[in-house]
Amino acid sequence: MAWSRVIALVVQPGVEFDHHKVVDYEPAKARALSAFIERDPQLVFEAHSTDYQAPDKLRALVRDHFAILKVGPAATFALRETLWALAAIEGELPGIRQRSGLREVALGVMRADPRHWRSHYRDRDTETLDLTYSLSDRIRYYWPHPDVQRACAMLLDNLRGHPLPMTLVSQYLPRQYEAIRTRRLDATVDALLADGIASALRPYIRACAP
Repeated sequence: MAWSRVIALVVQPGVEFDHHKVVDYEPAKARALSAFIERDPQLVFEAHSTDYQAPDKLRALVRDHFAILKVGPAATFALRETLWALAAIEGELPGIRQRSGLREVALGVMRADPRHWRSHYRDRDTETLDLTYSLSDRIRYYWPHPDVQRACAMLLDNLRGHPLPMTLVSQYLPRQYEAIRTRRLDATVDALLADGIASALRPYIRACAP
């Protein structure tokens, strides 16, 4: 039977986010839901939308039988956040003949083709803020666009061709700066980008570790 192969139920344990704030997990409010799954040794819960939860909240979710932690926009948000920081570093560096203009290119592509965000960002007063920084991260649908891909490639090539001043890394990527200072991370643009994304995923790995 199909039911014998089911291992998890997707539930909403009271965690959520909107464009600019996060609703944190409160174990007391999910106690009845958490207790329910204890009746069936075959099943665990998959917690819907655990994006942006703090590390202690993720550990609490796993403890309370929400063993599968769904994450999506938080990972691509970390990609966007790191790329924006690298673009800011590129903008400060002398000696670059042609800058990528990554932010301007990405926002231009989004405005030219609003189908992936128009129904989410409805307030015209905050449209630019939402397009650029929203936790919903609708920009994730535009990274494969050829114009955005070219701007990303130019950004990374520009930074690979210039030594990165640690003062700029400290200014725009302070967590990675500390990792470089303690020899846990190489001072290269590729290492900075990879670590920026990994920083969003490490709390999930640690929360789910035995």
